[in-house]
Amino acid sequence: MDKTRLVLRVCGWSSIVMGMIFFVYPEWYVDLEGATTDNIAWLRNLGAALVAVNGVGALLAARDPEGEKALYDVVMLASVLETIALAWSTFAWEFTATEEIFITGPLALAFLVSIALVALRPKPSA
Repeated sequence: MDKTRLVLRVCGWSSIVMGMIFFVYPEWYVDLEGATTDNIAWLRNLGAALVAVNGVGALLAARDPEGEKALYDVVMLASVLETIALAWSTFAWEFTATEEIFITGPLALAFLVSIALVALRPKPSA
């Protein structure tokens, strides 16, 4: 398996797992990170987007990254923008969470995946 397909699969499956947790049972993750449950709607909405775009989109693009370049670019853009947003919120500490590892851990994975998606982006056809 080439590196591009591997990074798309890592992006896809990790996004589906985290996205489903956020979408189906956000209260569990909020409790785990020690945050308040005052407003978890944003987490449920993020979960839906993670599953659809970063999850299913990445897995579909993994079948043929060169042939699915437009889809690849959408997955890459979503990943990069979500990573920037998470980094921004982390540096400003816009969270009520008390267990930092549940914020910084996903940020580290998102950063690595986003860098890999950019670095391994299929080259334009001649």
